Amino acid sequence: MKRSVVRTLVLLMLVFPTAGQCQNFEIDDTLPEISAWWNAEVDHGNGEKQYAIAMRYYYGRDVRRDYAKALRWLRLSAEKGNAAGEYATGFMFQKGLGVEQNYVEAMKWYRLAAEQGNDNAQNQIGYMYHHGWGVTTDYAEAMKWYRLSAAKGNLAAEDNIGVLYEHGEGVEQDYVEAMKWYRLSASKGNGEAELNIGNLYQNGLGVERDLEKAIKWYRSAAAKGNEEAAKKLSAMKDDTAQVAHHE
Repeated sequence: MKRSVVRTLVLLMLVFPTAGQCQNFEIDDTLPEISAWWNAEVDHGNGEKQYAIAMRYYYGRDVRRDYAKALRWLRLSAEKGNAAGEYATGFMFQKGLGVEQNYVEAMKWYRLAAEQGNDNAQNQIGYMYHHGWGVTTDYAEAMKWYRLSAAKGNLAAEDNIGVLYEHGEGVEQDYVEAMKWYRLSASKGNGEAELNIGNLYQNGLGVERDLEKAIKWYRSAAAKGNEEAAKKLSAMKDDTAQVAHHE
């Protein structure tokens, strides 16, 4: 979660988490081999094959990574009504990958995917409302979309609901409720949620201040590649060393 106020995936010396953790695309080892691509190239009616080709270019699987080509195949897929392709096309426009960044265009594609029940798109619409990207900032609308996504078990949306409760954005500030959602997300392995739990324990927000528990959660998040958790661990170690030096 990137920080500024998701987050935002999606991710405190006393820095507050920003909302809007996004889900990247999953690497699927069942994607078609190169020999199967050419059938998809002539069969422009198969949105799933087109999406699979796009993911090859997005991740550089068996080809040189090329976001522009990934986006071309994603748009072909999205134009066939493939929800994953619609979501991914929105993601590319939001991030400016292979195309100039355009939040309004991103929102257009997210809405198309969300209409088909795509939980990642629903989370991202919440993200856009949370930050006012391409739309007017509206925390209540963000919560509505996060909840729709979380109802499908989306771990990023669960974490983002926690962020809204932690900061009292669109809802009454409630650290206990925030912790509930962070724990739900963390139980699915979300390092950003683990970072947020650590922050609550470090600062005694809704729980008794407990630096050992904070370190435990930061360490788990850092092991998942969360850079902010790693920085907080380092800072806590430095603080501990300074205290020990002065004793």
